[in-house]
Amino acid sequence: MAAGLAGLLALGGCMGDPIPAQTPDFPIAAYPDWRTEDELYRFYPGDKLRVDVRTAPELSAELTIAPDGRVSLPTIGPVMASGKTGRELQAGIEEIFANELRDPSVVITPLEFGSQKVFVGGEVKQPGVFEMPGEIDVLQAILLAGGWTEQGSPTQVIIMRRKPGGEMMTRVVDVRNGLARHALYDIGPLKRFDVVYVTRSAIADQNQFVSQYIRQALPIDFSLFYDVARF
Repeated sequence: MAAGLAGLLALGGCMGDPIPAQTPDFPIAAYPDWRTEDELYRFYPGDKLRVDVRTAPELSAELTIAPDGRVSLPTIGPVMASGKTGRELQAGIEEIFANELRDPSVVITPLEFGSQKVFVGGEVKQPGVFEMPGEIDVLQAILLAGGWTEQGSPTQVIIMRRKPGGEMMTRVVDVRNGLARHALYDIGPLKRFDVVYVTRSAIADQNQFVSQYIRQALPIDFSLFYDVARF
């Protein structure tokens, strides 16, 4: 027992040392720089819109963008709408109608917007997919998930966002200090399908290391050591 306690004390003296990072077995591709330009809204599956053809009202219609990103125009058929702005979609439809109409000008009016969801995970109390009630920021998204846990690190929250072209951007924001220092937090409102991931704090990682690699590997219960020490 004395030898076991001596070993525990030796381990305790090493717990303050930093844990060396493990080299991954595969390379990690770098993400593009975060860009916060104020982009025009782009249509997405589930959005509803109205197409009004000024010179041919019989071709006007209310349309819902299908899961494949297309809308079906009368006499024309499927047209890709997802990922396009209102002006881009208008120009594309006018180009198609130009083969049939002398004046193919159309008006695109958004009617309803599809699901606006955000993914919140990591060290939060209720991770999951949440419907955004409107324009919300990172802190409000974390609050939708019940707030961060005791093991969470609100100073290192990872935000991931996919651009219309498919590229993924990522940025780490400081939620705790960002409210006072705006530069640490300024990414604007969250967008549809953003991922908010609360990382673990350094203390939590160390505690997890102690639990997994020290306590579970010892032949005696850790509580016994504290009981003997207290006695």
